[in-house]
Amino acid sequence: MACELVILDLGGVAVEFESDRLIQQVAQVIGRAFDEVQQAVYHDELLHFELGRLKPQAYYEGLKRRLALPWTYEQFVRAWNDILRENLEVTQLMQRLHKRHKLMALSNTNELHLDYMRAMMPALSVFDHWITSCEVGLRKPDPQIYLLALRRAGVRAEAAVYVDDRPELVEAGRGAGLTAIRFESGAQLEQALAALGINI
Repeated sequence: MACELVILDLGGVAVEFESDRLIQQVAQVIGRAFDEVQQAVYHDELLHFELGRLKPQAYYEGLKRRLALPWTYEQFVRAWNDILRENLEVTQLMQRLHKRHKLMALSNTNELHLDYMRAMMPALSVFDHWITSCEVGLRKPDPQIYLLALRRAGVRAEAAVYVDDRPELVEAGRGAGLTAIRFESGAQLEQALAALGINI
């Protein structure tokens, strides 16, 4: 295919994240069950946080209230961001891809994670465009976020490839007219892109 744009998810693709580690850490600190902490972390407020409708301090206050969390805001921010790691396999592939194609980040994320990734993961600076839920007020799988991504890049759907690790989001991308790949590993992604005739 004549590919002009490769759209990549952040968490689970370009960035590895271990949400269970945060939940286990909080559960240990407050002496409560993993499931109970998980429910509090993924409370409806997280959706508003990811849509940019709730500031980081307000999300922290809500979590602190629900769990009687003894952490300061600074301790929370450190633990919240410590679950993120650059996926070197993917970022190295991105460096090669960027020589011939535009790259875009398309992610459901929150302000704290976004600021951390931009500051601490310089390899992500190869992205030509960023579309993040907390900045645009839309989340995948809303079809509008895919259409916005294409408009921002000035590219037609048939000239773009979208990569995500979650099957339902891959399907949503296909529903928006994108050629979509479900991410499993860096090697698998490279093979899938090559199979589409994309030069790496």
